[in-house]
Amino acid sequence: MEPKKEDSTNISRKKFLRICGSVIAGGAIVGVSGKLLYNKYGNQEVERKAQAVPQGSKSPYRLLSSIEVPEWIDGFELSGDKVIVAAANGIYVYDRSGNLSQNFAVASKVRDIAVKDETIYLLFPTRIEAYNMEGDLVRDWKACDDHADYCSFAIAGDNLFVTDAGNKAIFKYSTDGSFVSVISSPNDFIIPSYSFGITASNDRIYCSNPGRHQVESYTLDGQYKGAFGKAGGAVGMFCGCCNPVHLTHTSNGEIITSEKGNPRISCYSSDGKFRSVLLDSKALGGGNVAYNVRLDDDKVIVSGKNRISFFQYDGALAEGTDCSLCGLECPLRKNVTI
Repeated sequence: MEPKKEDSTNISRKKFLRICGSVIAGGAIVGVSGKLLYNKYGNQEVERKAQAVPQGSKSPYRLLSSIEVPEWIDGFELSGDKVIVAAANGIYVYDRSGNLSQNFAVASKVRDIAVKDETIYLLFPTRIEAYNMEGDLVRDWKACDDHADYCSFAIAGDNLFVTDAGNKAIFKYSTDGSFVSVISSPNDFIIPSYSFGITASNDRIYCSNPGRHQVESYTLDGQYKGAFGKAGGAVGMFCGCCNPVHLTHTSNGEIITSEKGNPRISCYSSDGKFRSVLLDSKALGGGNVAYNVRLDDDKVIVSGKNRISFFQYDGALAEGTDCSLCGLECPLRKNVTI
């Protein structure tokens, strides 16, 4: 996400972490620079160790096509043949070929976007707005807590689950805006940055606990079911600070994670067994910011900077990778003949 314009003397946690990320990109924070950043910009923990470059993380997916958006992407979602993009100054609706069919203005600082039944839900730091596909505001509601600082959300049935960095909890609403309940982690959520991803799959919700380098799972009623993940630079681990950032899932319940620092997108079983790296930093386009990710049929779709990119499994590229050796009947390979 592109940093928003802010007062030069006041810096948000999000901007602070991005400033640190720019320094980290070379591999490690120079001691003096890190100290100055820490002292000036807040009490976030600055990552001081070089990122380990994972071995054996060659990407088994090839780039098919891309859609270029006129501004930096804050989030995106899929609805049928539509790709719906939230950016700094509005919503863009494309077809899969990149033809723009709709564009309408919304307020800035969109944190996440979700779509259900032709309704576009937008998450802001302290409120949620719902629009129809023509851009008309259908309903909106404010956060039910004064300390809210919303990060991400996911829809499951008639409920909407919102991760809240301010309260370090998950808030459950009905899709009509009624508050239902609060879900707290028995491990305590540690949220040093806006890396509080969530997805809903097979009557479970999965969310990141980034300060612990884990993914936690809950029933839709909020019952804790377990966690997986370890800190580390190797494949199958979560590197650096505050990972994973984004989550999604396959149609058969595999969990897909997206990391920052050394960006990569990986696949895990629903109980946390590492499957493979799907897209490594080189395939994604580098940088140090996490790429948002969605799945559709046999495609892995990611957003980075001002571009939406479509990837598909390639047997030649996959040869010798964990992905090619996986015996799972993977929905991402069901229509692939190469």
